[in-house]
Amino acid sequence: MNESVPSPQALRTAADRLVSALAAHSDPEYRLTVLKRLVRRLGEERYPLFLRVLGVVAESDDERAQRLLADTFGTALRRMDMPGGALSSWGATRLPETATPLAASALSGQFFGATPRRLLGPVEYLTVWHLQRTQRSTLGAATFRTSLARMIALLNRSDDARTLYPQKLAADAQNELEGAYTRATRARLAAIAAAWKAGRTPDEVAQAAMEVRETEHPRDWVMRDL
Repeated sequence: MNESVPSPQALRTAADRLVSALAAHSDPEYRLTVLKRLVRRLGEERYPLFLRVLGVVAESDDERAQRLLADTFGTALRRMDMPGGALSSWGATRLPETATPLAASALSGQFFGATPRRLLGPVEYLTVWHLQRTQRSTLGAATFRTSLARMIALLNRSDDARTLYPQKLAADAQNELEGAYTRATRARLAAIAAAWKAGRTPDEVAQAAMEVRETEHPRDWVMRDL
C-alpha cells in the first residue's frame, strides 16, 4: 500500500500483541472493544497500518489467531459496529437545507465535498481507496486485488463474518443517499458481495471485483441534490 510503514518485524510484533490481547478475554464484546481501541489509538490517518496488521495475521499459518480476529469482526457485524477508517467522500456534496437566501459562508469546504467522511470497514476501505479520489494516493489495482483476497480469506474463518459481510456490502451497493460511494464503487461492492455469497474462493472474489466494467471516469463530476 502506498505509504511508509514499520518494518516487517514491527508489524509481526504488533500482530502478536493484538492476538494476545484478544485471546486474553473470552467475552466477544470485550474483544471488539480491544479491536476498536487499537483503531482509535492509531487514528484515522493510520487505518492502512491497521489493515497491514490484519494482513500479517491473514498470511500466517496460525488458524487460531485468524479465527479469533475473524470472529471479532463477526461480532462487529452483528452489532453493526465495525472498526472502521475514514476516507473523504467526494460525492457527499449537497446544498444546505434552508429556505433562506444562501450566504457565502455556507459554501464551506464541507459543501464542496472535501470534508464529509464516513467510517469504512476493511473491504469497503480498500475498494474506495482503489476507486475514488480521496485524501490518499490511489491504491493500485494489483495491491487492491491482493489485499482484498487476503482480507476475505481472513474473514472467512468466521461463519458470521462470511455470512454477514457480503450482506452488508450488498446493502451498501444499493445505497445512493449518503454519496459516499460512486457508481463504480457500488458496482464493485455488489460484485464482491455476489461472488462472496456464492461461496467463491477469496482469489475469485477479488477477481470478480476486478472484472467489473468501469461505468464512470475518475474525472467525471457527479452533481447531486441540485
